[in-house]
Amino acid sequence: MKEFFKVAFSSAVGLVAFVSLICGLSYLGWASYDYFAPKYRATENKVFKESEQYNDGMIRDLENLQMEYMNADADHKLALRAIILHRFSVYDENRLPYNLRSFYNQLKQGK
Repeated sequence: MKEFFKVAFSSAVGLVAFVSLICGLSYLGWASYDYFAPKYRATENKVFKESEQYNDGMIRDLENLQMEYMNADADHKLALRAIILHRFSVYDENRLPYNLRSFYNQLKQGK
């Protein structure tokens, strides 16, 4: 009987050690994800913003907004101005073509 309890106790200790190891490895995986995920996301975002598709699409979108603004009546221009200023603010001004940069500067000055 004493031998049975000895085997049962060592089996229970082994099971607890195994479960503790699994939990520890899971926590380590979560901690490494918590550490590396922001860096991975930042790199992914930087690559996306430097991509040709993003830049071409954003310039095309801003040019469409410029055309809408030019063709709008006075009330519509007030509403569009806020939207256009917001859209321009999320894009790097140095990447804008000259015509869009001058349009943006005019809107910022309230013209």
